[in-house]
This record gives sequence, C-alpha cells and structure tokens, in this order.
Amino acid sequence: MACSETSTKMEDLISNAPDIVIDKILENLSISMAAQTSVLSKQWRHTWLSLKSLIFGLDFWWEDNDDLDAGTDWQKRSRIISSILLHHKGPVHDFFLCIPYDVYRDCLNHGQWISFLSKNGVRKIVIRKMYSTMNISSYIYWCSELVHLELNGVCLKAPPTEFSGFPNLKHLELVNTEFTKQNIFCNLIESCKMLATLKLENWRGMVHIEINAPRLQTLILDGNFESLAFRNILSLKNILLYLREMPRKLATVGTIAALNLLASSCQLQTIQFDGYLCQFLAAGGIIRSPPDTFNHLDKLCLSDLILLDFDVFRYLLVMIECCPNIKKLDISVASGPNVECQHILDYNYTYKLDNLLEVNIKGIKGTIAELKLVEYLLAISPVLENLFFKFGVLSIEAKLQVAAVLMRFPRASTKASLVCLEKYVSTGSWLSPLNYKPGC
Repeated sequence: MACSETSTKMEDLISNAPDIVIDKILENLSISMAAQTSVLSKQWRHTWLSLKSLIFGLDFWWEDNDDLDAGTDWQKRSRIISSILLHHKGPVHDFFLCIPYDVYRDCLNHGQWISFLSKNGVRKIVIRKMYSTMNISSYIYWCSELVHLELNGVCLKAPPTEFSGFPNLKHLELVNTEFTKQNIFCNLIESCKMLATLKLENWRGMVHIEINAPRLQTLILDGNFESLAFRNILSLKNILLYLREMPRKLATVGTIAALNLLASSCQLQTIQFDGYLCQFLAAGGIIRSPPDTFNHLDKLCLSDLILLDFDVFRYLLVMIECCPNIKKLDISVASGPNVECQHILDYNYTYKLDNLLEVNIKGIKGTIAELKLVEYLLAISPVLENLFFKFGVLSIEAKLQVAAVLMRFPRASTKASLVCLEKYVSTGSWLSPLNYKPGC
C-alpha cells in the first residue's frame, strides 16, 4: 500500500511539473532522450514536440549505426528529422545540425527542413558539414527573423532577387564556405544592417573583400585574400586578420589605405594581425604611408613576425609607435632565414608607451633584432609590470645565455619583471647573443 501511494505521488509530481521545469529538463536532453519522455505521463506525451531548441549533433547520426548499413542508416536518420519537424508544434528558436562527412547529399532533405524553419520564427541556425562541402538551400535567405547564423562546409549561391537582407542578424560565421560569385559575400554583409559580429574563415571563390557594416563591433578574417576595403565601420572595436598564405601580388595601395583607415574611421580597442599579414603589408610599402594613431587601442597582437626581415622589423616599430595607449602587447616571432643581421635604425627613445602594463613575446632565439626589440620596449615603458617571454627551439645552454642578456637590460619601470614561461628544455640550433651589447 505504501509503495502504491509513493508511486502515485511520484507520478503526480511528474505529471504536474510546471512548464518551465519541463522545458528546462528537455533542453538538457538529446533529441532522442527527449522523445522518450513521452512515456512518463499523458502530460508529457507531446511536450517534447514543442521544443524551441532542436539539436541534431553527431551523436544523433551515429545512434544504432553498428547494426545498419551506413547508407540506409543515413536515410533513416534523415527521415527522423523530417518527421520531427512535420509533427513539431510551435516556434523553433534554435536549430543545430552537424552532418558527418560521409553522409550522402542525396540522403538529406535540408531544403525542406530550412523551409520549415523559415516559417516558424527561427532565430539561430548552426549547420556544419564535416570535412566536405554541400550546397545550402536558398530557403536560408527566407529565415528573416535570424539573429545568429553559423554555416560550416557549405556552398553559398547568390540570393533570390526578392531577398532584402537579414534585418535582425547580429552574429554571422562562415567557415569553409565556397562562394559561387565574387560579390555574394559583400552584398550579404551590406544587407545585414544590425550585424555586430562577423567571422569569415577559410573561404573559396573570393579574393577581394569589402566590409560595409555600420554596427559591426568584432571582425575576424582568417584565410587568403588579395585586397581589403572597409566602409562604414564606425562601431568596429575588435579586428583579427589572419593571412594563411603569402599572395603572389604585393599589397595594393587600396588595401594599405583600408588598413590605415582603421585608425581614423573607428575606435578600435584590439588589433590582431597573424600569419603572413605583417610580411604582406611590409612588402607592399605600408611603412612609407603609416597609419594614423590608434588612440583608443588597448591591445596589440602581431604574430608570425620574421624580424630578420628588415621591412617587417620596421613595420613592427611603426605599429608600436602608432599605438601610444596600449596596455598589452603580444608578439610572436617566426623562424626566418638562419642568417643574423644588424638592423641599422634610429630608435626613438623619447617616445613612451605610458600605459603599457604587459608584454608577451614568444619564439625568442636570441637574434640581435629580438634583443634590440626587448631592450627598446623596456626603455620606453615607464609603468610596465611584466614582460613574459618564451624561447624558440634552443638548447638549455642557449636559453640560459639569452636569458642572462635579457635580464641585464635597463628598465624604465621600477616595477618591471621579466618572466620566462619555459617549462621544458628543447634542442636545436641557435644564434649566440654574446656579441650583443645593450645600448648599441
């Protein structure tokens, strides 16, 4: 009798759970487990079909895959998605779909799925095709209530002529994307008036990039391009540009002017230039027309710098002197030709980085250029607290000798500490710092 009463109370507790509790429980379950809750009680039978967030991850595709032929299994899983959407009740705010690399395109009814989402108030769509590319349905352009869109591994065709943009879109990520026409991306960005965050990574079919986004705050470009252009970027705060390969053509005057325009057209707080970008700009002659002062910049990150290249070294100094108010400076040194050289430059020791608190330098091998850079930064940073450094491939003896030279440099800040981040010993060739004399 007691067991029966306990069972009844538990059943009542499940049946009468508040909607907000049920929704929270279902949100934390996979779609398959959420479907199984239909047996708990009559009240739960169809609740899972009104989920506002639908997630079809890799685990969804591989369920029961051991017992079925791969091709048949993909078709079955695809039909399950179609059935769920067909019987779904109410709006779908979030839709996540991750498609394994070996799922045949003929097995997917994603056009039908996206068409359904466009009519049901979808606000966030994430679609990822693993390790390959598929054509994305043009119905994606009809999801007019989108706020967040991520596409990975898709081929993006031109929108229909009736498309007038995504009026509510604030976050856009396009990764491993192929554009069938050069102007698709530029027109898409221009049509998203509310766009605040844009990430474009490893694209194909486009070498000339133009950004026209008046509300854009964060921009990430990671891939290969030959030219850049910016218009209406007054709100831009953070920019990361990563050039994966050195272009065959030098940086054009327009590209250099576009990057220089960043200083005067917006109030950037963070700049990160990676890959071959600094080498690309230096070779293109940006030093002859340096950018205006970045007065609002807090953090400057310059990576993969070949400091043995005189133009790159000069570009680094130009960028440092164009950012007088930075609080943090990150520099990553790349391996260059194994030839030591002395850069003959007039260093402006009257220039000061009056707000610089932290410096991070990675890849030090003890070249004269590297040592001169460290000496210069210590001399012009009166409030510096920490200079963290990490060595490149060096023997333990070489590291000790380079560290000894670094520690002897005079410091403008009485609080400045030099901190080595090494936790292990590497071996390799090195350039001896013993011929370097501080102040030379």
